[in-house]
Amino acid sequence: MAKIASSFYPNDVIVRLSDFKSNEYRNLIGGSLYEPHEENPMIGWRGASRYYSNEYLKGFELECMAIDYARNTMKMDNIVVMIPFCRTPDECALVLKTMEKFGLKRGVDGLKIYLMCEIPSNVIEADNFSKYIDGVSIGGNDLLQLTLGIDRDSEKITYLSNHENISYRRMISMAIKSYKEYGVKVGFCGQQPSDSIEFCNFLITEGIDSISVTPDSALNTIYNLSK
Repeated sequence: MAKIASSFYPNDVIVRLSDFKSNEYRNLIGGSLYEPHEENPMIGWRGASRYYSNEYLKGFELECMAIDYARNTMKMDNIVVMIPFCRTPDECALVLKTMEKFGLKRGVDGLKIYLMCEIPSNVIEADNFSKYIDGVSIGGNDLLQLTLGIDRDSEKITYLSNHENISYRRMISMAIKSYKEYGVKVGFCGQQPSDSIEFCNFLITEGIDSISVTPDSALNTIYNLSK
């Protein structure tokens, strides 16, 4: 983490907190001893909901300690923390409170907190989430599946997962407009910009601040967008 942060210093490097799902943890050695069996882990115990739970608190403490060490001991204060899969503003506030216990407080030593905007509630309640964060990154993969009610792990309905879907694009437009209205930076991460220049142009037209793409498509994307 610090090595990557040093490579881009003083530019911001966003570190997303852990977002493994229970089935992914269960597949690790010994994981079945600790992880619950969930029928649909994609919308189960993952992301922010783990950080303040007694069952995962020690693990989250280690995450925070590592980030605190990189920021304050190794002086990589360009590290930005991003919270994934946070369902409600109250949960966001609880995560921030938990982070404070482990030495990470928003605003102290310039620490910025970003939110993964990947759940419809993140878009609908942008006004309330904005009170707790400095930026958002729209998570296209999860936002698409949750907007359309698609389990992206189900091969039977993957054909419905289309970035050209009108509901999905309206959700993105709403997110960009709403968060920027409250002075929150908005980026986009997900596979779609790497696959489609048209989608990149859509994001730019809507006023996106930043777009992330896969390494193998970066040069081609930059070239096409510069035309």
